[in-house]
Amino acid sequence: MITIYENVDALGSAVAELFLEKACLAVAERGRFTVSLAGGQTPQRIYEMLAKPPYSDQIPWEGIHIYWGDERYVPADDIRSNQLMARKAFLDHVPIPQQQIHPIMCKSTPEQAAKEYEEVIASTFSEEEPQFDFIFLGLGSDGHTASLFPNTSVLQEKKHWTGHVYLPELDSHRVTLTAPLINQARTITFLVTGDSKAQIVCEVLEGPQDHLRLPSQMITPKNGELFWFLDQGASKLLNANKK
Repeated sequence: MITIYENVDALGSAVAELFLEKACLAVAERGRFTVSLAGGQTPQRIYEMLAKPPYSDQIPWEGIHIYWGDERYVPADDIRSNQLMARKAFLDHVPIPQQQIHPIMCKSTPEQAAKEYEEVIASTFSEEEPQFDFIFLGLGSDGHTASLFPNTSVLQEKKHWTGHVYLPELDSHRVTLTAPLINQARTITFLVTGDSKAQIVCEVLEGPQDHLRLPSQMITPKNGELFWFLDQGASKLLNANKK
């Protein structure tokens, strides 16, 4: 489902409403709501909304379990850390039990961190194929999502739920969930805003399939829902806006 909003605030409210709805449903039906967070400015604004009324008063925080879709291989207090952003914008302001917050730990090597995070996921999901209830994703201007970057070996991963990647142009190591794990989720949300993303949104959603060049096209849930939340700027080149 692709939905276009007038501005970031309207988009954020819609995502927050969906998060609240899915959280209440999951906790009522299954006793918990498992969430994978994303980095980036648009998710940050939504996290800040969720941490304040009216949403903070209604979300069943005691049943929320937090994970991350990817992380730069940096210390937890590094300004580049997705964990640090999420804690400052969101997690430090809501009563989620600390034992239900599962960051990617960057203390050994990227390879070991990926392996350890897969073990964390395995230990906290009882089913053979872990199924997150809600996954936040962004879209990079190169077509990447999470840390599934174009033409990287992690795109070929079929067995493991996590992987690592090194980006020489950025001199950056990353740990990421893999496409097979993401695609098992019940609800996946892409959050994309701004004119600068219009071209890549058009390529991913309306262009030919090329998963190595546009890894975001790999995100096609097996049995879940896929939502694209776009603002006017990010959606301006889509055919629906050219009529």
